[in-house]
Amino acid sequence: MCEENDAAVTLDCHSSPESFGPDTPQASFSVKSMLTMPLPSNAHLNWVLGIHHCVEPVNYEHAIPLFEAFGKRVSSGITRMHAMQKLGQSEKRFRALVDHAPDAIMIVDADTGIFVEANPMAAQLYRACPDSIIGNYGPIELSPETQPDGSSSAEKAMGYISQAMAGEFPTFNWTHKSVDGDLIPCQISLSRFPDTSRNLVRASIVDISERVEAENERLKLAAQLSQAQKLETVGQMTGGVAHDFNNLLAVILGNLELLQLVETHDEQSRAFIKASIAATNRGAELVKKMLSFARRAQLSPQELRLNEVVTDVQTWGALTVPATIALNVSLAENLWPVMADLASTESALLNLIINARDAMNGSGSLTIETKNITVLDDDTDQVKGDLRAGHYVMLAVSDTGSGIPKDMVNRVFEPFFTTKKIGEGSGLGLSMVHGFMKQSGGSAQIYSELGSGTSVKLLFPALSAPQDTLNPARSSTKDVERPAWRILVAEDQEEVMDITVRVLQRAGHTVVAAQNGDIALGIYDEKGPFDLLLTDIVMPGDLHGPALAQALRDKNPHLPVVYMSGYADAAVLSGNDLNENDIRLMKPVSRTVLLDAIDQAAKKD
Repeated sequence: MCEENDAAVTLDCHSSPESFGPDTPQASFSVKSMLTMPLPSNAHLNWVLGIHHCVEPVNYEHAIPLFEAFGKRVSSGITRMHAMQKLGQSEKRFRALVDHAPDAIMIVDADTGIFVEANPMAAQLYRACPDSIIGNYGPIELSPETQPDGSSSAEKAMGYISQAMAGEFPTFNWTHKSVDGDLIPCQISLSRFPDTSRNLVRASIVDISERVEAENERLKLAAQLSQAQKLETVGQMTGGVAHDFNNLLAVILGNLELLQLVETHDEQSRAFIKASIAATNRGAELVKKMLSFARRAQLSPQELRLNEVVTDVQTWGALTVPATIALNVSLAENLWPVMADLASTESALLNLIINARDAMNGSGSLTIETKNITVLDDDTDQVKGDLRAGHYVMLAVSDTGSGIPKDMVNRVFEPFFTTKKIGEGSGLGLSMVHGFMKQSGGSAQIYSELGSGTSVKLLFPALSAPQDTLNPARSSTKDVERPAWRILVAEDQEEVMDITVRVLQRAGHTVVAAQNGDIALGIYDEKGPFDLLLTDIVMPGDLHGPALAQALRDKNPHLPVVYMSGYADAAVLSGNDLNENDIRLMKPVSRTVLLDAIDQAAKKD
């Protein structure tokens, strides 16, 4: 057999009949002469180019050069065909690798800044089909205007692309934006794509939302642990000092009382002794409060009805509130009983009333409210705080005062910390309330909006309540089929907005979020209509929650609205011009309560 690329070979079958066996095709067709040339072969087939003559022998010597030239052209064509087949198979393998990759893979044109390729995971990340992304969007269009560090997304993105074009392999964290406007924290790796005809950059994108959420949760728990350890340390120190000081006061008081029994004192001396005994008793009361903060005070818990406690304190505590401050009381019906120390509960409520009064500078609205609260196992930590799943009774005091700066809110329960002027507060009031609630198995929570007011909620463990409400099978929303709505969310606190959006999206709703009412109005004009508005009440900008709702209802009079607020329900209504038919939720809002409220509001129309 001839080797590949050999020259053409002439066979004279007439003079050499043994060239073909009796059973060969040549013999069957009575081939007289043949000119053949081997061609390149692939892994499976050998190719031969041939000319044969069946009538009489022919001398092909004069045709050999032309035949060889033709054979080389055919050989080149076969080689190209094999190469194209291999290239096609390679492209299929490459496409399969890209399409089935666990990460989003994009190819961006460095000159135009537009994506030219996108795999299915990229489409899933941006919530769009690949065809709608390719040729229409780029990294700048699918990013917010600024990154979390405040830098321009456009400038920063082009900087990273330039690094990749220079042969570098930048890896960085980035906040992308889906076509629906939702923010997506990502980790991106860039590299130059090996295409000499175009300036292309390959981007491998990993959604790190869960990683970021876990890191934020870790930092939150670390901060809570640090705060708890600090309070515990101060509490131990305070408890030790108070204990020793109590012993000193006991000696002083005992000696003063014995001295008081001596009848030889004149009137002035007796007055001095009486004043000293009164001061000693006040010191003992202060020590009791310090021990309460340190959770070492001797409490006498008893079954209480907080509505009755509020009513009793209102009769004499209201005297501390001037007539220029409106006092509102909202007591829930069928309130669950609690087990707590009566005197400490009254003292805590009076302390909150006085703080609220002082925060309003003589005018405003003060609201006292009670309510039954249920915390579930599957509620977020934002809802549960430091509470276990269970039933609680809320006692809340809200004001419309100046509010507390965000950097100070987490410090209000620290001992000796106060936002009041020097000489107007000891800084022990809220810390003692916090210690009392901890000792009672409950929790003290605070919510404040600078310039709008503050709400402090005391959550007491309920003594008796329906037990079936704690059953996740009955209370969880995981297996409940709900209609999907298109919801516009307006919330200025990023952490609250993120968890709210995630809860709604996981329930199947389409959500577009805005950081204040002004932005929400623009989004409604651009991407509306929506099935429902979920909005905070107090937000920066010209449009607070109620004003935003009214502006949108001017466009759609039947738009359902659900309000969220850190204030208690009754406090929310005060001075906010809310429609009483709209649903109002008190932050933090559990997933079950939020989704039920969304369904209830959307189905009204």
